[in-house]
Amino acid sequence: MPGDLIVLNGPSSAGKSTLIRHLQHMWPRPLYATGIDALIVGWPEDYFLDHDESGQSKGADALHIVAGLGPSPSWVPRMNDTFFTISRHSHEAWAAMNQSGVDMVIDHCIIEASIRKHARDLLVGAFWVGVTCEVEELIRQEALRGDRYVGFASGTSAVVHDNMKYDMTIDTTSTPPPLCQPLVRQFALTN
Repeated sequence: MPGDLIVLNGPSSAGKSTLIRHLQHMWPRPLYATGIDALIVGWPEDYFLDHDESGQSKGADALHIVAGLGPSPSWVPRMNDTFFTISRHSHEAWAAMNQSGVDMVIDHCIIEASIRKHARDLLVGAFWVGVTCEVEELIRQEALRGDRYVGFASGTSAVVHDNMKYDMTIDTTSTPPPLCQPLVRQFALTN
């Protein structure tokens, strides 16, 4: 019997990871967390991003940084074929784990149409949550974190919700992720 499956899709620095930690503490069973960051940290650092924040090329290959559509600085990653393949296989693996009964929550930031379609097609029965946040707050959170490529919050916020349909949307601008957790849990468990 499949487990519960929640997909949180939203821009970088919107509070998805914090929301996941709180969901894990309140879930009635063990809740396995995974997502886009797991795909990224699996690569050697010199393979992941092709530019550092000063704009200097590092010769990396997995993700190329291109200008985003949000307020400056605004950047989005453009994936190469290898990263697309890993993303597709991750959706397959996550779907298989979930179908075997594992309760899961996936932290996603889907900015490309084919990845969006693949995720929607494979993650059957998922409860999709759109995580939104005003871009000014995203930029502030990104700066406070200090562990993100500056500009991803602005860049991803401009495209991450394109052509998406959600079962629920939450806004972390004025409601911190821990306070959103009971609502997400209630709706995910009853739908």
